[in-house]
Amino acid sequence: MLSQLDSPADGEADRVPAAYRSNHDATAGCPLDTWGEWSEPSERMPTNIVAREDRAGIFSAVQHRRFRPLWTGSIMSGVAYMTALTACGWVAFDLRHHSSTVGLVVFAAFLPSLVITPFTGVLADRYDRRTMLLTMNAIGLLSTLGLAWVSWRGLHSAWPLIAVSFVLGASRSSSTPMEQAMLGSLVPARDLLNAVSLLQANVNGARLLGPLLAAPLLRVGGGAGAFLVAADLFAGAFCAIWVLGEVPHQRSGSDHNPLAQFAQGIRYAFHAPVVCSVITLVFLHCAFTMGYDAALPRRASDVLGATGTSYSLLMMAMGGGSLVGALLLAGFARQVHCGYLFFATSILSGLTLVPLGYAGSWPGVLLAAAAVGLTQSMFIALATTMLQIATPDHVRGRVMGLYWGSTGGVMAVSNLATGRLADWLGAGPMLALPGLAFVAATVFTLYAPTLRDLYGRRLASAAVPSVVGGLRPRVGRVDATD
Repeated sequence: MLSQLDSPADGEADRVPAAYRSNHDATAGCPLDTWGEWSEPSERMPTNIVAREDRAGIFSAVQHRRFRPLWTGSIMSGVAYMTALTACGWVAFDLRHHSSTVGLVVFAAFLPSLVITPFTGVLADRYDRRTMLLTMNAIGLLSTLGLAWVSWRGLHSAWPLIAVSFVLGASRSSSTPMEQAMLGSLVPARDLLNAVSLLQANVNGARLLGPLLAAPLLRVGGGAGAFLVAADLFAGAFCAIWVLGEVPHQRSGSDHNPLAQFAQGIRYAFHAPVVCSVITLVFLHCAFTMGYDAALPRRASDVLGATGTSYSLLMMAMGGGSLVGALLLAGFARQVHCGYLFFATSILSGLTLVPLGYAGSWPGVLLAAAAVGLTQSMFIALATTMLQIATPDHVRGRVMGLYWGSTGGVMAVSNLATGRLADWLGAGPMLALPGLAFVAATVFTLYAPTLRDLYGRRLASAAVPSVVGGLRPRVGRVDATD
């Protein structure tokens, strides 16, 4: 039988950066130990991860000086990625007017989440996370400049779009777990839910700003104008992360086998009940409800005609709803029942796809798209916060890499299938039917003890102790040298 999660060896706590220790020791309620592990829930688990009275508000985490550059860089890189992806999707559709072509582009953008991002989590635990973020934004900058050059010369095939979409997807999907893993070193636990919600607002709000910037430029140089704007934003993100400076964190041993460390992360994720349950639910969510990108150009074409503006407006409505949802969660996290909201948004993220697929009027389609974005962004933010709380810092990069990698990977496959089937069955059924399937799957999770316990917890942080206390993750030794 494998042993329980071990504490660090004697003397290893001294190697944890002082900035890391002081940041966590100052958290509200009872302190988190330097290894991110809870001893007795009643003694050491913070009673609330949201802001105290003097820090309450939508932008509580932004009051922390070290969080602001990361947040700014995340905004810029997220908008840059969505600007480029919107342009890639429309240019691909405009070549042949086939949803399957768009599906290939989206598949290429999400595929790195499956084949690259999980291993990026190992690097985020072993090496400097800020340096890795700088590298990812530099790759995004060079990729969008390359797309602008190719588009200006004239595209006759979708393969350049597919190839560069893969590179862009690799840079952005690798950045996300690094940003998430850095939060514990930048904000105290009382502001963690707020910080996660604001980063989620960046990810989903980029679906509003990216298409907004791309819309008037889709016809400029065959999409080159939109790609140049994306390149400028990636450059801005690079500068913001540079200003951030060093972010100390508890690293895993760089002299150990990275494949063994990757296996440790997988073993931890599978044996920690909360982590495994949340990742599984989000995996199903992405498989059934987030394959819509490949169908949106056809849906826009069916309702308003095949124009780049209609497609951009549909993307913007979804991004606007996502932004509102994330900001509402950031501002009212202390007033809502997190468990109930987690379950409700899981159900609604599937149900809202039905009007998105079948609304007959353009205002109805836009309203449905906004509702999809709002419910999905709140669901993902709550799930991510639960993972942040349940995972120690020295393995958090690997867990977040597995989390974003598995979900992004299944989104790639889902969009590929949706694009192919939408040409055959139409966009409506391929939006509505998977959404209803996920609603049924969510109802069945009421029979899973760990998820049922999470649904019953008012606070995201309070969702962890009762489960962790009774069902401790049984994994091999995972300490600072793993």
